[in-house]
Amino acid sequence: MILRVFVVTIHDGMAAEFEDFFQKIAIPQVKKWPGMLSMHCGKPDPDNPNQFCMTMIWRDVEALTDFAGENWREARIEPEEKHLIESVSLKHFELMAANGHVEL
Repeated sequence: MILRVFVVTIHDGMAAEFEDFFQKIAIPQVKKWPGMLSMHCGKPDPDNPNQFCMTMIWRDVEALTDFAGENWREARIEPEEKHLIESVSLKHFELMAANGHVEL
């Protein structure tokens, strides 16, 4: 299983517009893909007022490639969100436990 961590920094003053896009378009779009096992999304806090994040667990690289294409190590940015984004960070990790959970 692959953990995909997407962090986006938006331009000042765009939080409401981006959150609307995130909730109405991006989240439902990602959730529908076969091989998408779980997703958690975060909105800005006072320390990072322009950052949103999405963590996703994908079944395998093949499922992730179906979603993001051959360049799956790059962020998939939709045309209607591009003007809102200042920068993007994207990281991938293999899960440490076979079931995706590590007990603490």
